[in-house]
Amino acid sequence: MVETITPVVHGGRKKEYWASVALHALGATLAAATFGLVLGGIGDLARAPWGRIGAIVVAVIATMYAVREALGLRIPLPDRHAQVPQWWRDFFSAPVSSFLYGAGLGIGYFTFLRFGTYVAVSVAAFSIGDPLIGMLVCVPFGLTRGLTVILTVNATEPADAGGLVDILDQWGSTRWPRLLNALALGCVATAAFLAI
Repeated sequence: MVETITPVVHGGRKKEYWASVALHALGATLAAATFGLVLGGIGDLARAPWGRIGAIVVAVIATMYAVREALGLRIPLPDRHAQVPQWWRDFFSAPVSSFLYGAGLGIGYFTFLRFGTYVAVSVAAFSIGDPLIGMLVCVPFGLTRGLTVILTVNATEPADAGGLVDILDQWGSTRWPRLLNALALGCVATAAFLAI
């Protein structure tokens, strides 16, 4: 997918490339925002927040995934283990497919998730039961995921972007990203425990 949002695909035309990057980031951000609104809205309909019980659930899930990241335990993630549909780039124009790819990635669970941080944040958005807060806590995930295509800005060949994806994938498997996510999850768990 990222190979379709590179300067080389746009014939080196920077204006078209940056428009695709912006549409990709917009799609991811809007999808994450909508997902957060829905989670918070469903939580509100379910009469969240649930006091101590809700805080305990968030704390347990955040702690579970913090341990997963810090120690490398095999705790599954609720993701789809798939890429966004490749046919979108053949069927839709570059701007539309860029937006759709971003939207597919922005929700998070329709593609690969590497870390459990977003799972804990999603559970918190649901258990708080406020659509606005749900949106605010989910938006950073979508925005960050959408902006990662900027890393292809210097790709001069389609294979360069594919190689970059492999490098990022390998780097994501290293200790530092896992420790940073474990730290973030520890902060979520601590905040939830303090709320108890």
